Amino acid sequence: MTEASAPTVVPTAATVDDISDDFPHIRADQYVLISMPSGNSKIVSLKPNTQVSLGKFGTFKSDHLIDKPFGLSYEIYNQGEIRPVRNLAIQAVEETNANNQNITDKADVQKLTYQEVQMLKEEGLKGNLAHDEIIQKIIESHTDFDKKTEFSKAKYIQRKKKKFMKVFTPVRPTLYSIADYFFTKNLDKIKGLRIDTLSQILSLGNIRANSKVLVVDDTQGLIVAAVAERLGGYGSIVGIHEGDNHNYDILRYMNFSKRILDTVHTVPLAKVDPEEPYEEVAEKSQEEIAAMTENELKRYERKKQVVALKNESRKMLFEGRFDA
Repeated sequence: MTEASAPTVVPTAATVDDISDDFPHIRADQYVLISMPSGNSKIVSLKPNTQVSLGKFGTFKSDHLIDKPFGLSYEIYNQGEIRPVRNLAIQAVEETNANNQNITDKADVQKLTYQEVQMLKEEGLKGNLAHDEIIQKIIESHTDFDKKTEFSKAKYIQRKKKKFMKVFTPVRPTLYSIADYFFTKNLDKIKGLRIDTLSQILSLGNIRANSKVLVVDDTQGLIVAAVAERLGGYGSIVGIHEGDNHNYDILRYMNFSKRILDTVHTVPLAKVDPEEPYEEVAEKSQEEIAAMTENELKRYERKKQVVALKNESRKMLFEGRFDA
């Protein structure tokens, strides 16, 4: 065994439980799903005192988002500042009898010139003018806007939002939002597993609290995360994976508390044979320990802890008595 071997219990930055948090807020050192106007999403590790880049939609300071509630939309302005924005589409779309019949696709329906639009954009970047105000001015100067149907209005507003607004929405990582993110962005990583199929796996497996569950997972930890969420910190999971170290990335993205993550234990597929000997760490004498540097002692203690966790996970597997 090498010193670089990973522990069998998944590490976590979360040290407090959020099960009773009725109105969860964004915390430092956690993962956040960022939804952008283009329809794309990005998983961000929100570290304090850092810059978060959203590509063409701009960059903002992470500290401005920490302790804010999930679900609100924010506009980036003035080189990294953010401020909440209202839903422009809901305000602009009202009931009408329009049917698009008399609309003509001509340039002169927009009364603002190109230069005037550019000036508005510059004011928005400086923070002097909110981007939803820019879109509102463009709507007001469109002579045929009132003739559009509600669907056409909404499409028009959405196009302008993608073009002019540097807006994003922080979304709380949940089983649904993470599964949807991977299903949309990288289907192969979760082996094409849909959220409805995942829910059937949980139901048919009768996954519940205080259960001992055996999971073979090759979906970046999506199935293990689903089981861990269902157990809620009560019970135990033994996850079988290929390779020496697991790749249960989704467990990290879910921001589980330490209590939940402590229920997860992993065993490499190559170690499921009971005849395979347990790993051992050569014991050091008191003289050898006393001669170690501080860093050497830390590596030695960590190696012993890793091996102990690995062996404990294998013992849990060989004991059997799994509920699912």
